[in-house]
Amino acid sequence: MMIKEDIEDIIWRDYQGICSEEEKLSLQEWIEASEKNRLVFEQIRSIIESGELVKGYDVLNEQNALEKVMRRIKPRSIHRYVWLRYAAGILLPLILVAIAYYFMTPNETMESPVIAHQIQPGMSKATLYLSDGQEIDLLQLGDSTLRDGLAEQEILLRGTSNTLNYYDPSRSISQVEKVVYNKIVVPRGGEYMLILSDGTKVWLNSETEMEYPLCFGLDVREVRLKGEAYFEVKKDVKRKFNVVMDGATIEVTGTSFNASCYPDEHNCCAILETGRINLLANNTVNKVNIGERAVYDRKSGEVTINPVDLKYYTSWRHGTFYFYNTPLSEIVRALGRWYDVEFRFEDESLQDVCFSGAALRNRPIDFMLRLLENTQSVKFSIQKDGMIWIMTSPK
Repeated sequence: MMIKEDIEDIIWRDYQGICSEEEKLSLQEWIEASEKNRLVFEQIRSIIESGELVKGYDVLNEQNALEKVMRRIKPRSIHRYVWLRYAAGILLPLILVAIAYYFMTPNETMESPVIAHQIQPGMSKATLYLSDGQEIDLLQLGDSTLRDGLAEQEILLRGTSNTLNYYDPSRSISQVEKVVYNKIVVPRGGEYMLILSDGTKVWLNSETEMEYPLCFGLDVREVRLKGEAYFEVKKDVKRKFNVVMDGATIEVTGTSFNASCYPDEHNCCAILETGRINLLANNTVNKVNIGERAVYDRKSGEVTINPVDLKYYTSWRHGTFYFYNTPLSEIVRALGRWYDVEFRFEDESLQDVCFSGAALRNRPIDFMLRLLENTQSVKFSIQKDGMIWIMTSPK
């Protein structure tokens, strides 16, 4: 039986085509259980498929969310969507403001519109640095074969799928005489995927760089990370997989997890989705279980481990922003990296205003800003130079 808190997430996963067979069956049973459930499902799917913002609300105004939704829907439509009151009790409150946004007429969209300055989302782009000194802009290449002159090894580039592939099942690790490194750098406004020589898959988020061997040696598999990446590590009982960050190392045997360690942030984090990992810091081994987030504070040297909702840390890999009671300072930092823009707070106290919601990452930035403005807590002003000022919304 599907629990209420799972409904929203499973509908999203079903849309993205990543549901398990068990989840699909559970979702279908829930839909067929009542007409109310079917209506909720269809409405959420229609909002997602519109390609616009999906859901969001300002937690400071949570109690008034449903009232605002009903006021914004056209009077002639209220009786048709009376089931919204029931949906509010079934789904997370995050969906409410989005439904209002979906039904707004063009003239009702915003009281204080964002300047019409289309800042486009990020894309798959990166620069590859080979061990022989070559510097390659991966955005400019289509399907091709690259060669690292120092290691005399071929690398497959799939421009159509934006994937760099080092995996060659015919190559034996006993043939590796010397471990040489490549480096991939993903800029602000970018993301990229690569497959390492052992078959491990890595998705790199914006403003991230990673150093890794062209081919792992006999003893250990190790990469060095600055920024954020999602790993699906190929299991190898003889060779552990290490992700080395600033002051901390993630030790893996075979699993999927998110790792984050940006130079401008205080913490290095590991969020485990499947399998098992250890976070090594200050000569201490910290075991991390599925659904937990391990945080290493680079200033104090302390490690804390807590259970978390995984989707708020791993959804970026599936093309979605998720925020839950997240300070605006953290939200705009993530938006800034993805859209390659800078934000400035006119009133520093606005940094602590918290929001919850989700949005597709493939939309221009004004969709996200409009959603945040709909809460009537903040106002954004995009300048000609692309700088975005954050201000208190006029009452």
